[in-house]
Amino acid sequence: MEKKIVITALVLAMFVLVIDTTIMNVSISTLIKDFHTNVATVQGAITLYALVMASFMITGGKIGDIIGRKRAFRTGLIVYGTGSFLTAISPTMDVLFIGWSILEGIGATLVMPAIQTLVTSNYSGKDRALAYGILGGIVASAIALGPIIGGWLTTKYTWRLAFGGEVVIVLIVLLLSRYILDAPLETEEKPKLDIVGSIISALGMGFIVFGILLAGDYGWWEARHIFSIGGIEISPFGLSPTPVFILAGIIILLCFALWEHHVIILGRMPLVRLDVLKDRRITSGIFVQMAQTTLIGGFLFSMALFLQIALGFDAMQTGFLYLPLSIPLLIASLTASRLSARIAPKRIIQVGLLVLIAGLLLAIATINVEVRGFALLTGFALIGIGVGVMSSQIMNLVLSQVVHERTSETAAFMSTSQNLGMAIGTALMGSIVIVGFVGGATTLINDSTVIPEDLKPSVISSVEENSRFLTNQQLTAILKDASPELSHEISRVNEVARIQGIKVSLWGLVIFAGFGIIASIFLPPGILVPPQTEQ
Repeated sequence: MEKKIVITALVLAMFVLVIDTTIMNVSISTLIKDFHTNVATVQGAITLYALVMASFMITGGKIGDIIGRKRAFRTGLIVYGTGSFLTAISPTMDVLFIGWSILEGIGATLVMPAIQTLVTSNYSGKDRALAYGILGGIVASAIALGPIIGGWLTTKYTWRLAFGGEVVIVLIVLLLSRYILDAPLETEEKPKLDIVGSIISALGMGFIVFGILLAGDYGWWEARHIFSIGGIEISPFGLSPTPVFILAGIIILLCFALWEHHVIILGRMPLVRLDVLKDRRITSGIFVQMAQTTLIGGFLFSMALFLQIALGFDAMQTGFLYLPLSIPLLIASLTASRLSARIAPKRIIQVGLLVLIAGLLLAIATINVEVRGFALLTGFALIGIGVGVMSSQIMNLVLSQVVHERTSETAAFMSTSQNLGMAIGTALMGSIVIVGFVGGATTLINDSTVIPEDLKPSVISSVEENSRFLTNQQLTAILKDASPELSHEISRVNEVARIQGIKVSLWGLVIFAGFGIIASIFLPPGILVPPQTEQ
């Protein structure tokens, strides 16, 4: 009974952490209205939340080593719950920034690594595999179900109820947490926090994630428009800020590695021992984890554009259409978690990637302006099954490769890769969609027999300079002064080019899944829980 209570507490905590961002994303327009602000300010809150999460995840794992994983779990929940409460009652955007972007972000960095480590102290054998499978399924399902919950509460009531509900769930988890067994650090050396290392690692990860998040607006290489901070332009040689920030982040992380090596030479305890990354079983697992979240995050983003912009569905309708993905995902995660006693997790993960690719190919073949049918939902189900199968194995497989005292920092690496994958998936698909859209629109405009030849260069130039996904209503408003024939033709070009852009983005995910298969080759090949040792 206690084991069921423990997994319930851990699952509820993970569900709240993951669903939080999706709720905020579907509430953007309402927040703008409620706080009399603009899109940039709300997106700034979302960006800061992602930055705090990615920047301090490794530090959060180390704090768990110092104060104890169970105490870190509870402390993080209290900080997170306080942030959720402030967010729910926030009278201004400034309070929302403090509550959601900062306090919730900091709380999450303490809770997420602790969850992964506490599983190892509360479960063993097939029970541990099942626990990780449930957690993996909950992560991906929460990403898919978030728009339903957030859209329903925002549309029918208020977005504040969602964050008020998080406070209630946090209180429930805190009550249940007394049944959780702590995961003591099995080392004679008393852990200490490397303050300098924490600052350097936070800056490095922050720069990389910030650069990735900017890619959607500014492009991955050549700047679509000038980027500036405090009036200072940051677009050297016409570059997008994305490669500038990513390169700066990589350089800072290299400095972090040198600093950690220096700390070890001095005989002090580093923030994290980077030698764990020399084990290709671990690094391949981290990359496969990042590939999984990149794939699900990128797919949901591309499908949101398709369903909401191309087909005109609202957030709640879009959320319900994700059910054929999220339900098979959760079922596959629970089912596949029991297979690791008989089949090597490496093979299960590779099968999951192949099923996911099949789902992507089916989606590519079936999406169209007229689509309403069964085939696309079958693609959704295959993608859900693929992700569910992968998520049921990867965390247990990676953490089983490290000694117990290294699980916390390895879990922090895994949590960081998870957040990094979501950022990459959204930003990468955003930029690929635009590339596909512009390429398709340019070809259609050049081939059109309705658009006058002398007008084609200016139309193409307008598409390239203002490359945006427009709804039919937005485009109609722009074309109100055009002739009916020209207006109809440009609307047709817009509809077809949007679909082409989305298909190109899905092909990008297929390629990324291929990289995931390559990385999976280096995963450990053995069966984690032989039948005779199952508990």
